[in-house]
Amino acid sequence: MRVFRACTAASALLLALSVGPATARADTFALTSPAPATCVTDDGAVFTVENGVLQPVRGQFMIFPPGAQELHPRTGISLDGQSGQLLRMYVWSAEPLDSLFVQIGSPGKSPLTKAVGFRAESKDGTDMWVALVGVPPWSSPRDYTLTLNAAAGQRSYLLLQPFTLTERAFFSERIPLTAELTDMATVPDAQKKDESRILAAILTTVHADALFETGTFIVPIPGGRRSSGYGDRREYDYSDGTKGYSVHLGVDIASPTGTPVPSCGRGRVVFADIRILTGNTVVIEHLPGLFSVYYHMSSITVKTGEVVEKGQVIGAVGMTGFATGPHLHWEVEAAGVAVDPDSLVRRPLLDKSAEFFDIDNAIAPKGGELHSLYRSQ
Repeated sequence: MRVFRACTAASALLLALSVGPATARADTFALTSPAPATCVTDDGAVFTVENGVLQPVRGQFMIFPPGAQELHPRTGISLDGQSGQLLRMYVWSAEPLDSLFVQIGSPGKSPLTKAVGFRAESKDGTDMWVALVGVPPWSSPRDYTLTLNAAAGQRSYLLLQPFTLTERAFFSERIPLTAELTDMATVPDAQKKDESRILAAILTTVHADALFETGTFIVPIPGGRRSSGYGDRREYDYSDGTKGYSVHLGVDIASPTGTPVPSCGRGRVVFADIRILTGNTVVIEHLPGLFSVYYHMSSITVKTGEVVEKGQVIGAVGMTGFATGPHLHWEVEAAGVAVDPDSLVRRPLLDKSAEFFDIDNAIAPKGGELHSLYRSQ
């Protein structure tokens, strides 16, 4: 067994790592499983190789068939975050990539969150890929591992880095329910299960051509009163004296029945129908795997498959489904993970102006630290 350990430790890094031809290499060695390959690591890599199998722990790994050249994309990534955050992970490559995959989790356990990347732009011979990674609102603050994998044919690039999730406080509320709403929430129903399964499938399906909105979202009904916030911890008082608990996955905007509801951004309608719990419901895909969701409306004015513009009316406020008063429930989902929608009205969904500093200067050793190579103009 060969064991390699980093000779320098990376300091906390808010945004960006990069690897390229000029990067210092800790080692180059052969692998035999699952197929003969060469592996090149960066200077800070920690890993073992046993019986020809690579067991990576931390760092950057470029794996390619004998005789081929390594794949060396450059990456702009977040290495910390909070519950409810939408993380943008960028990869630039001068060579066409086939795939990009990102996940955050603890070794040996199911990932906290994951996302499939998509090609967002191709310019001047360089492709920009993006993975939109949502952090669930119930996530525990602790240290995790971020894994990024890019592939082009039989060549792959693997990045493993520590990821820190910091604590975030959420509001708690107590909601008394009528007998009718108690039954709606608690009585088993096969149709509710089917509706849940169908919606979950929609929200986890990525359409690579769904490149509709890259700017900021607008708040539907900006003048409406906020009656519930994202991530609120809810305690329900059922009419039979028992209790139920949930985490609120969007924001509720109270407004009179019939108030027009606009789309928060340009996108394609992927669902427009009535459901038991959410009433009249519209789901719009704005980027591959990124959806806005609208619940409890009194009416719907769009159809599935229709492309709508930012600000276009898609329905009207109501209190259909599981609702205690007229309001709009507005939610944003990234690969099936609900994220804080308010954060997306302050910053563009994608930063297409992102670029890198000079690589040779940026990676020059300085106290054993990795430095940010990412900037936005």
